[in-house]
Amino acid sequence: MIQPSFPRVDIQSYWGVFVFSRVLSVLFAGAVLGVAGSPASAQQPSGANWTFDIGPGVLVTPWFEGSANYRVLPIPALELRYKRDRFFISAREGIGATLLDAEGFKAGPVLRYRFSRDQSGNYLNGMGSVPFTVEGGAFLRYDHPWFGVRLEARRGLGGHNGFLFDSALDGRLRLGSGLMLSAGPRLSISDATYNQAFFGVDAAQSAGAGYGTYFPTGGLRSVGVGASAVWRVTDRITFATFGGYNRLGDVPAASPIVTGPGGSADQFTVGSALSWRFSW
Repeated sequence: MIQPSFPRVDIQSYWGVFVFSRVLSVLFAGAVLGVAGSPASAQQPSGANWTFDIGPGVLVTPWFEGSANYRVLPIPALELRYKRDRFFISAREGIGATLLDAEGFKAGPVLRYRFSRDQSGNYLNGMGSVPFTVEGGAFLRYDHPWFGVRLEARRGLGGHNGFLFDSALDGRLRLGSGLMLSAGPRLSISDATYNQAFFGVDAAQSAGAGYGTYFPTGGLRSVGVGASAVWRVTDRITFATFGGYNRLGDVPAASPIVTGPGGSADQFTVGSALSWRFSW
């Protein structure tokens, strides 16, 4: 009888700047959940132009994109917003500004950060590290009381130099005045440059890591689903829990990194956060 195997979960502690950088690499990089709109910014206090939400959280996420093993990270719930989303700095949505705001549609520029993928350990020895990347692009969002849609296109400005397109559709259900539930499908597309950086294996990497060479094309990066529950405990305190599942597309899933002993095409993320709001 074949015994079922389960992903290994490791717990690590990170301190100072290293904590912040590693957390942002997870949260900024892929928009794993991509929930349309920001739960923490769903309501703007009357008379306030600026809001600042901050607090502790925890995230369970794969060691790297395509990994079968997981780690537990402390995360900051962090959002700074001017007039809700006229300008925002968010640990989940990146840095951006709304330049178009009409009939429920919003659009503008956005920057996200993808920190380097370290080659040390976790089946990546000999693969080399993927450099730190600033991803610049634009978002288009439509908000309705019952649902939200978000589209985002970004290109790496240095680092991996690849192109990404992310999309999310969420149904929304408000239970009472303080609890909001949302869930829906996600889809991500990446080009050959991005896929080569994170899933490809060139001759030097093959010699160093032992994987067969692989030169992926562009195409479907992943498809999945995300969900969140946001409880507005008081006007200042918010508790959020969230989760997501992504299945890598055929091209990334065929990478030796993913098909090898430390890889998996099934990617899960779960987490929660408690935040305190300041406004002025």
